[in-house]
Amino acid sequence: MMLNHIPISEQLPLIHDIHADDQLLLNCPDADWYSKLKFFPWEDYREIGAQYYDALHHFNQPSDPEPVIDDTDETKKQAAQRHLSDRPTINKTQPVLYQPEFKSVPVPTVSPFKIAPGILPHRDAGKKPKCFFAMFKCFIGATLMGLPPEPEKVHFLLTSNLSFARVCGFIPKGAEQESLSKYVPSLRKLEQFDQIMTDYGLWNRCKQQEIHTNIENGVIKEENIVVGDTTHYYAYSGFETVTYTDENGKEKKKSQSKVTKNCRCEDQENCPHPWDLADEGAGTIVKGKGSKKIIWGHKASIVGLPLQGIPLDARCVADAATHDSQTFYPHVVSLFEDHPEIQPWFDIALYDSACDIDKLKEQFRMDLGIQLKTSLNPRRRYTITANLPKGMDRLTPYANLVCRGGQIMDYQGVRYDMEKFIYRSPLDENNEPVCNTCPNKLECCPFSEKGRVATIDFDLLPHIDPNDPPMAKRFKAIMTRRPSVERMIKRLKCDLSDDRLSKRGNASFQAYLDKTMIAFHILLR
Repeated sequence: MMLNHIPISEQLPLIHDIHADDQLLLNCPDADWYSKLKFFPWEDYREIGAQYYDALHHFNQPSDPEPVIDDTDETKKQAAQRHLSDRPTINKTQPVLYQPEFKSVPVPTVSPFKIAPGILPHRDAGKKPKCFFAMFKCFIGATLMGLPPEPEKVHFLLTSNLSFARVCGFIPKGAEQESLSKYVPSLRKLEQFDQIMTDYGLWNRCKQQEIHTNIENGVIKEENIVVGDTTHYYAYSGFETVTYTDENGKEKKKSQSKVTKNCRCEDQENCPHPWDLADEGAGTIVKGKGSKKIIWGHKASIVGLPLQGIPLDARCVADAATHDSQTFYPHVVSLFEDHPEIQPWFDIALYDSACDIDKLKEQFRMDLGIQLKTSLNPRRRYTITANLPKGMDRLTPYANLVCRGGQIMDYQGVRYDMEKFIYRSPLDENNEPVCNTCPNKLECCPFSEKGRVATIDFDLLPHIDPNDPPMAKRFKAIMTRRPSVERMIKRLKCDLSDDRLSKRGNASFQAYLDKTMIAFHILLR
C-alpha cells in the first residue's frame, strides 16, 4: 500500500523558559518595541534572509584582488580638484540623488522555504553563520527603541539588555548551549552583517518591500497630494577648503571632504592607490535666510503623504550642498519608478519657497501631470509705496496690501478682464468694516458704508500667478498641509534614530535612512 508523503514540520520546543522581566515588558504599554520583536512576522522576510545567506557566502569567498591603477603621478591637490569637478553642484550632468551600485550574487543557492529562525542553510564547510532573523531583529529593534541603527549601538543593547538579546534570539556568552551561533554576536559580526546588507542592497529591498506591503494591505490610504522637503544630518568627518575656477573664469572656494587613500601603505604620497574622498557626499548646508547657519553634514530628501503623515521614501542627496529645488522632481520620479501603483493618486505636490520656480512647475505639469504648489518666494522684489490706490500705504512683495490705517486688506479675487487683483477692508469683531471707525475715512472712502475696495494691477505683482494666487483662501488651505513633512522628518530623524552620523559616505547614509524607514513602516502595522 502506498503512503502519502507528509512533510515533517519543525518540532516545537518541549520546554519554554519564562522570565519575569520579559513578561513585564510584554505587558508594558511603553515598551512597544518588545511586543514587535516578540511577535515578529519572520515569514515575511524569508526572501531577504535567503538573499542574505547567499550574499554572506559570496562575501566570504576568496576573490582576485582588483587591479590597482597607478596614480602616483596625481598629487593630493590634483585629486581634490578631480573630485570637486565630479560633484553634482559643479558638474550638472551628475545625478542629484545618490545612485547606489549594489553587488549581486552570481548563482543563488538558498531556498527561502528552507530557512527559519534558528534553522540555517546547509554548507559543506565553514562555521555556522549567525541567524539572519535574529540579526535583523537586532537592528530594527534598536531603531524601534529610538537608537541609531548602527552596530555599536546594537552591540551595546545586546550586551547590556538581556531581555533585548533574548527576544532577538540570542543568549549571553557562557550559557550552556550546543550551538555557538546562538551566542550574542561580537561587534565585528554586527559590522559585517550591516556591511553585507548595505553592499548587496538588502536594506533597500526590505524598505521597498515594507512600503509595498503597507500600500497593498491598505495600511497606507490613497491621497491626492504629495509633499516633500529636505533635512540634514551632521557628518562624522572634517572638511577642507578647495579653491577652483568656475566656468566664467572667476576664482571661488568650496568646502569639501578631505581626500585620503583606503590603504595602509606607509608612504601614501607615492603609493599606487587612488585618492578618494574621506566622506563622499558630505557638504556645506546653509540654513535660514538671516542667520545663515552653516552645517557640515549630509542631506536627505523626504517625500510623503500629508494627511496621514507617512513618509513614502527617504533618499540620500549625492552632494549635500545641492539646493533644495533640485531634489524634489528627481525624487518624485524615483518614487514612481519604485512604486508605479501610486502615481495615479497625485494631482498636487507641495514644497516650500525653494521650488517656487516657473520652469520646475512646468516640468511637473508636463512630465507627471501634477500641479506643483509652493510658498511664495518674491526673489528681490521690494515693497511698493508709489502709484497705489487712494488710502493705501504699501504693497509688500508677498502681495499684502496695507492701508494708511495699518490694516492689512483682505484679498477677494481677480478681475481677469481688467487684469486686476481685488482687495477689501477687513471686518472688526462686530462684523463691521474697520473703515467705519478709521480716522482716515474722510480721505480714503468717505461715502462707502461697506468699507474700502481697492484694485491692484497685475503689472505691480508680476511674480504672482493670477490663475493661482497665493493670497487666495483655497491656496492657503492647501498649503497648511505642507508642514506635515516636518513631522515626518522629526519621527525619522529624532524618534527612530539620531541626527549625528557615526559612519561616512553616501552608501552608509542611505542604509541609515533605509533602516529608519523599515522601522517606521513596521510600526504602522
